[in-house]
Amino acid sequence: MGHHHSDCCLSDEESETIIGNIIAELRDSGMRKTEALEELLRAMLAVHKPFLLSELSEIPGLAERDQATIYRLVMKLKDLGKVRQLNFGDKGNFFQLNLADHHHDYLLCEKCGEMTEVPFSCVLKEVEQRLKTEFGWKNLSHSLAFHGLCPDCSVPD
Repeated sequence: MGHHHSDCCLSDEESETIIGNIIAELRDSGMRKTEALEELLRAMLAVHKPFLLSELSEIPGLAERDQATIYRLVMKLKDLGKVRQLNFGDKGNFFQLNLADHHHDYLLCEKCGEMTEVPFSCVLKEVEQRLKTEFGWKNLSHSLAFHGLCPDCSVPD
């Protein structure tokens, strides 16, 4: 994962509310509330960055869980629209909790693999809005990643 952790803007209270809401919606879809599910949602919310499935076992709280179970849960959450899958080229498929009003775009360093959030609000909000109002699209989401060299890697040796 990256060396710099982005400080997420959610308080513990907000996190618990979000998790509660997600679990309530999942229950309506017939998904059982399990400890593993709660643990997974909590971890995904805490890490907040897109992650590879191979990194799931490195997330505190998930390491001691059965990875196959966690993997299945991620896929189920993806099917239910609660997790979004981001494809960052040859880096593979990343997964992230899909929070409606909480969207980030990313900067990816081609050299060290560092992933950081674009530090200002999404430039595509307007585009998305127009696609909805002018062209009638619904449930739109997008993933945007800028590829380049981070400041550390772009310094000549």
